[in-house]
Amino acid sequence: MIVGTVRIDEARVYDSHAGYHQFHAPETQEPFGSFLVFWDDADIPFGGTDTEWARNYDADGDPVRPGWYWAPCSPGCLYDSDPVGPFAYSQQAHEDADEWSPDYDD
Repeated sequence: MIVGTVRIDEARVYDSHAGYHQFHAPETQEPFGSFLVFWDDADIPFGGTDTEWARNYDADGDPVRPGWYWAPCSPGCLYDSDPVGPFAYSQQAHEDADEWSPDYDD
């Protein structure tokens, strides 16, 4: 299976931005809140067999596409909203979540 133009086995190794990060405010770049960047290709529902609560199923009950996702949340807590993605690289997911990060200054 392919994520965009990247093969899944290749996309998985690009995990330089995996994990928890803080959002940055526009202009001031002050950190606030947090989000998680993660790889998802599981086809087993999160927490059992009920697809209603599975993070790897969309609202229609279909499995999500493999790739990098991000979701707003605090470490150790459930997501504050549905995950966003998939992206071919963890850096793309990170940049989509936090476009004001100092990492992306031109």
